[in-house]
Amino acid sequence: MKILASLLVLSCILFLSCNRSKQDISVMTFNIRLDTPADGENRWEARIPVVAAYMDTVSPDIVGMQEVLHNQLIDLQNMMPGYSYVGTGRDDGKQGGEYSPVFFKKDRFILRDNSQFWLSKTPDIPGSKSWDAAITRIVSWAELEDRKTGETLYVFNTHFDHRGVEARLKSIELMAEEINKITGNSPVIVTGDFNIRKSSDDYNFMVNTFAENNELSNAETISKTPVVDADATFNAFRKDIDPRVIDFIFVDNAFKVNSYRVDRVMEGNIFISDHWPVVSEITMKNR
Repeated sequence: MKILASLLVLSCILFLSCNRSKQDISVMTFNIRLDTPADGENRWEARIPVVAAYMDTVSPDIVGMQEVLHNQLIDLQNMMPGYSYVGTGRDDGKQGGEYSPVFFKKDRFILRDNSQFWLSKTPDIPGSKSWDAAITRIVSWAELEDRKTGETLYVFNTHFDHRGVEARLKSIELMAEEINKITGNSPVIVTGDFNIRKSSDDYNFMVNTFAENNELSNAETISKTPVVDADATFNAFRKDIDPRVIDFIFVDNAFKVNSYRVDRVMEGNIFISDHWPVVSEITMKNR
């Protein structure tokens, strides 16, 4: 609880220091870890109170989540009553398999459109996979109208394959193409667990591809204030694991980034997830 309390203080400080305007948006990417009894003391049932307290404390405007099974989706809806979501199960486009949902505050945004595509050679076919992917992978997206400003923005959320190198590279190219097809010139936010280490050549390929095709930047690299605890986003439910950053938030040049942080949340020995939530405070520029 001490860590959760410190997060509350941090959130208050960030709120006051940023002097939020109506254009400010809090964005999170969060792999919540699927519900499996194999996680022992860190199984979903034990983590629900930690996740609920954290989400209530931080209260982001937009959240891209990964590894959400249907029963977890129901739990999240119960703990986040002020949010709506888009996204379906990746196995069948209904309730089967993991979701990569986009949650958004109902009192902040109006949902104008949404859909989902599969990271494969046949992106419109539910359950499809291609290249060397080990598992079916998806991208969920939402077109949102900001009630405060009347501006429209798009949010894309994904979870790349954990084994297929070619699949990840092809997924980057496919996402870049689909974002352009779907959004036109509207502002874009991308969240996800990309299973690509920031220290890798594949990360450079992703950053360059998104920059050249979609004018997207890793929010961490353009933050106006120093980033906080951003040297690792994956923890594997361990405190001694080799640090790796694989979860990212990208924004296009319609936004400026006020802050960027990774929240390392535990309650006793219970981890919030095997990934840490990543949070960025962004502002839409005057258009």
